[in-house]
Amino acid sequence: MSFTTFFADKPRVAAKFDRNTLLYAVVGLHVGIAAMIGLQLGNTTFIQTTGPLMVLGTTLTPLFLLVLMFWHFVYLAIVVQPARPIHRFAADLRGLATDPSRLLNGTLSMMAVIFFFSSFSYVKDQIPHIQPFIWDSYFAQLDRSLHFGRLPHKWLMPVLGTPLITTVLNAAYHLWFFIMYFLLFMASFDQRSRAASVAFLFAMVLCFALGGNVLAIVFSSAGPVYYQEMGFGPDYVALVDTLHRFNEISPIWALDVQEKLLDSYYSDGAVKGISAMPSMHVSSTVVMTCYLFTWRRWAGWLMVGFSALILLGSVQLAWHYAVDGYLAILVALGCWWLACRLSNRLLPTAEPRPNRDTSA
Repeated sequence: MSFTTFFADKPRVAAKFDRNTLLYAVVGLHVGIAAMIGLQLGNTTFIQTTGPLMVLGTTLTPLFLLVLMFWHFVYLAIVVQPARPIHRFAADLRGLATDPSRLLNGTLSMMAVIFFFSSFSYVKDQIPHIQPFIWDSYFAQLDRSLHFGRLPHKWLMPVLGTPLITTVLNAAYHLWFFIMYFLLFMASFDQRSRAASVAFLFAMVLCFALGGNVLAIVFSSAGPVYYQEMGFGPDYVALVDTLHRFNEISPIWALDVQEKLLDSYYSDGAVKGISAMPSMHVSSTVVMTCYLFTWRRWAGWLMVGFSALILLGSVQLAWHYAVDGYLAILVALGCWWLACRLSNRLLPTAEPRPNRDTSA
C-alpha cells in the first residue's frame, strides 16, 4: 500500500490495526493497574519509557534491521534463487518502505510492548513492598521432594559443574534478551498478518503480566542466590561459593547482576527486580518456542534446545529453584493456548499462510 492510498483504503487499514486489539487492551489494563499501585505507594512516576524507547530506536531497531536484511538476502540467494537477487532484494525493501500501514502498525505494536515492559518492571520492583519474600523455604523443600531428596543443582554439578559450561549457560541467559526483543520486533512488523504473530504478542504480554507480576506477588520469593541473605539458611551457600570460584577462571556475569540487585534491594537503587517464582526467562522462552514452531519446525526445535539451556542455567546460576521453571512452563503453555484461541476468534478470516518460496 502506497502513501497515496493509505487513507483511501480505510477498511483494510482498520483491519490491520484491529489485529492487535488484544495486545493494546492488555497493555492498557496493565498500565492502569500499575498506575493504581503507584498511587497507593505514593509513587507518581510509576512508568519510565524514555530510556527503553531510546535503546529501541538507537540500538535495537538498527541491529534488528541489519539481521533481517542479511537473513532475507541470504534466503533469496539460496532458497528462492531469483534471476536477479539484488534487484529482488531492493524491490522487497522498497515494498516495505512504501507500506505505511505496516510501518505504523508495527511501530505502535512495539511502542505498546515498551509501555508494557516499563509498567511490568515497575510492578516487579514493588513486589517486596507488596508481599515479603516468604516462599523460599517451601520451594527449596519442594525441590528436594521432587528430586529424590537432593537439591537440583547437586544433580547438575557432576555434569555441568565446570567454569566453561557455566559461562556458556550464562551467555545463553544473556542472549535471551536479544532473542526475545528480536522476535517481538519481527512479530510486530509481520507482513503476513497471521494469527500466530498476533497470538505471540498477546501471549508474551499475558505471560509476563500473569507470571511475572500476579504469580510473582502471590508466591513472592527471592531465589537461591539470596536464600541465606533473606534469613532462610545456608542451603545454597556452597552453590554461590562455587560460582565465585568458577568466576576466577571463566566469567560468570550473573554474579555482578545479582550483587547489584541486592544492593538496590537495600538502598532503593536503580537496578531492581528480585523475584524468583516463576522464572520469566523460562516462561518467555517457551512462548518463543511455540511461536517459532509456527514459522519453521527446525527453528522451533532449536528453541527447544535453547529453552533447556535456560532452564538448566536458571538453576546452575542460582537464580531460580527448579520448580520456578516447571511452573513457568505451565504458565507459558497456558498463555499460548489462550492467545491462540482468542486470536483465532478475533481473526476468523486471517490471511492465508504465505508461500514459503517468497517469504523469509
